[in-house]
Amino acid sequence: MYSKAISRSIVSARSAIKPAQLTQVRFYADKPNETSSTVKEAAKAFKSDGSIGSKFNSDGSVGGKAQEVGGPFAADGAVGKQFTDKGAIGGLGQKVAENVEDAAKEEEKKV
Repeated sequence: MYSKAISRSIVSARSAIKPAQLTQVRFYADKPNETSSTVKEAAKAFKSDGSIGSKFNSDGSVGGKAQEVGGPFAADGAVGKQFTDKGAIGGLGQKVAENVEDAAKEEEKKV
């Protein structure tokens, strides 16, 4: 009884997939220069001076609130210093952004 219901739902799921969906082309693969520039822009956003990374600086929207709280959350506090571009969390974000940006540059050279 259950096996018939399951096999019917598998058949109906298979018939719901259209052949065009199975052969869709990845257009971004046809434009490597645009892809690498998009990746570089995304990587720059996470750097300490980028649109996302700058929010965690002591004068940014997130870091500024931590500065207001002060104590361990201040830029030189036990927690706050981890979010600087040389700290464990902020430094990792900075390094990842730089590595992604370098990888995108390498892809541009291949093209």
